[in-house]
Amino acid sequence: MLNKNKFSKQIVIILSVFLIAVNGALGFLLISQSKNTLQKHMRERMLDISKSAAALLNGDEMEKLQKEDEGTEPYQRALATLRAFQEQVELKYIYGIRDMGDKKFTFTIDPTVDDPGEFGEPIEYTDALYEASLGIPSVDKTPYEDRWGRFYSAYSPVLNSDGKVAGIVAVDIDANWYEAQLRRNVYTTLIVCVVSLIAGGIIAFLIIGKLKKRFVFINSEMGRLANDVEELAAELRLASGTDRYNADAEYSTRNSGDDFEVLESKLKFMRMELKQYISNAHTMAYTDNLTGLGNRNAYLEAVKKFDSKIASGDAKFALAVFDINGLKEGNDRFGHEFGDLMITTIANILKETLGASKLYRIGGDEFVAISENAEKSDFEKVFAAINQKLDKLGNILTLGKNQMPLAVSKGADAYVKDLDIEIKSVFRRADDAMYADKAAWYANHFDRRRRR
Repeated sequence: MLNKNKFSKQIVIILSVFLIAVNGALGFLLISQSKNTLQKHMRERMLDISKSAAALLNGDEMEKLQKEDEGTEPYQRALATLRAFQEQVELKYIYGIRDMGDKKFTFTIDPTVDDPGEFGEPIEYTDALYEASLGIPSVDKTPYEDRWGRFYSAYSPVLNSDGKVAGIVAVDIDANWYEAQLRRNVYTTLIVCVVSLIAGGIIAFLIIGKLKKRFVFINSEMGRLANDVEELAAELRLASGTDRYNADAEYSTRNSGDDFEVLESKLKFMRMELKQYISNAHTMAYTDNLTGLGNRNAYLEAVKKFDSKIASGDAKFALAVFDINGLKEGNDRFGHEFGDLMITTIANILKETLGASKLYRIGGDEFVAISENAEKSDFEKVFAAINQKLDKLGNILTLGKNQMPLAVSKGADAYVKDLDIEIKSVFRRADDAMYADKAAWYANHFDRRRRR
């Protein structure tokens, strides 16, 4: 129960941290995105109003207006236009501005009823205002402050008939109201994130309940599977005669820790057992149990390899065939124990002279050796070495009171480019040479008929 509680707590902590991190990142992105979107929307709205008002004003008349023109028809037309926007659109202020040069600006027409800006009264300088004086509609990125309060303003140029800037229309939005809208947007986004986090926590709690049940079931099934794999691997080790792999001592006894650790140990145990299982299976499939040499399956794989080299024009090798003389007679007279001794004795002599990696037992008494980058003459030296070893044994095999001549027939040949299209051709020539050697041996041992 302690392990299960530990597992549950870890899952809850991990999921909680994950959810907090995801919601925090998502919230930050949402706040940033929504703030930027709201700012963009409000700036575009301010610019639309100032542009619309500037487009309705007569630039030729605006650039000629002076303070004493108040009450004249051009003045009244401009005032009516600006007042219409102030009354119909919820704005703090809308007014006209004149560029006095040297980055100094003054009021022209201000339709504000209470405390309007006086004609010729200085205007607070901003970078956006200066851009408008150059003919580029612009909006303040930071608020400025004057005697009427704190504002963000949009500015659009009024052009005369020559296309030059004759004046500027400014639209003010209260900075406190503007910033309050942004804060409200942030608070709304935060509330959404908190609600999302709470909902995610509830969902995670429900998922953990189901996940825990499924995980317990999977863990149990993995334990059964691990036992089955161990039984299968043990059977294979017994069949192959290999030592028992002790993966269970390292992994299967590791039952402490949380469910993840237990499951991890079982998976590691299964992986190591299966790896050993595959290794043993490969050994059984490609190794001759009696001699430890490659078996017929291994030989056929080697044939594929050298056939591929022949096809690519990259082959150079020699091949030898060996056949034990009198094996059937030894089995018939003294039993298979004696016959097996004949096979293992010859196999050991071949391994001593050639090396096990080049040798294959392809039949009861038949062996093949393939030596890469070798000539036929190389095998002739090997044959001489084999004869020397047999001579040391007196060419006799003894088991108790039983004795038999010990001899092996030999034949070799080498791959010939542009003649051999597959390794079988080389094998046939070597096999024919081996049978010729066998016939010569039996001719000298005429009192013993070959029984195979």
